[in-house]
Amino acid sequence: MAQLVYPLSTWKERRKRSRMVRFLERTMSPKALAHSMNKAEEMRKPILPGQGASDYERYLRTDELLALQKPPAHLLHKDEMTFQVVHQASELLMKGSAFELERALGLITEGDFLNAARLIRRANMELEYPISMLHVLETITPYDYHIIRAGLGHGSGLDSPGFLALLHIGPRLGQAFDDRLQKSRLTVHELYRRHAEFFGLHDVAERMLDFDERMHLFRFHHLKLAQRIIGGGVVGTMGTPVEVLHQRMEHLFYKELWDVRNHITEKTIDGP
Repeated sequence: MAQLVYPLSTWKERRKRSRMVRFLERTMSPKALAHSMNKAEEMRKPILPGQGASDYERYLRTDELLALQKPPAHLLHKDEMTFQVVHQASELLMKGSAFELERALGLITEGDFLNAARLIRRANMELEYPISMLHVLETITPYDYHIIRAGLGHGSGLDSPGFLALLHIGPRLGQAFDDRLQKSRLTVHELYRRHAEFFGLHDVAERMLDFDERMHLFRFHHLKLAQRIIGGGVVGTMGTPVEVLHQRMEHLFYKELWDVRNHITEKTIDGP
């Protein structure tokens, strides 16, 4: 007769549960134990509406989420699963980042700089993952990518809803910041010189610079990915030359926040 072998994690869970049951049997009456076990069983049953075996699955709608990728039998290449998962995960994270930046914009307008900086920091953390996940796509070979590319139609990263949302919120965030500077009767250089006095607004400026830097880094790594996979002198899926990605990489949202570093350094060198 074959012996059942459980994975180590399952064995540990069974052992832990067995110990807990033995402890409860020693410390509780049979009636109280039965009531406790029934209550525990009830707590495991989902109460939220929707599909899914648990409330976790129903709340996150994992059945729908995990059905958004092609079935294995329909993949043009096995690496297409990685291609889809990376892009879909990136879209979710960029959506979350744009949402937090929109909230931060409202807080800047209201003068709540500490919470605005906190939300921009969160948005920046969410952007770290789409940047790093570009490197996952570098594990797809150029030949294999072109098999996947055949199923993309005219699809292009330039059409990314998440990235377009970030491009839209960036200038508006800058305008809200400029409005607060004017209300405070400050220039950018004065804000940095008096940073201790205007700590909250200065913190917002630094977090905005973090955001601008991450957008620049995303463009840079996206360009390098394109050059690595399809080459630097070719045309992309939308008929856009890869060289255009290089030109767009030079764009900055908050040039004045970058330039103020030059002014500070010049004044430090030249003296007061």
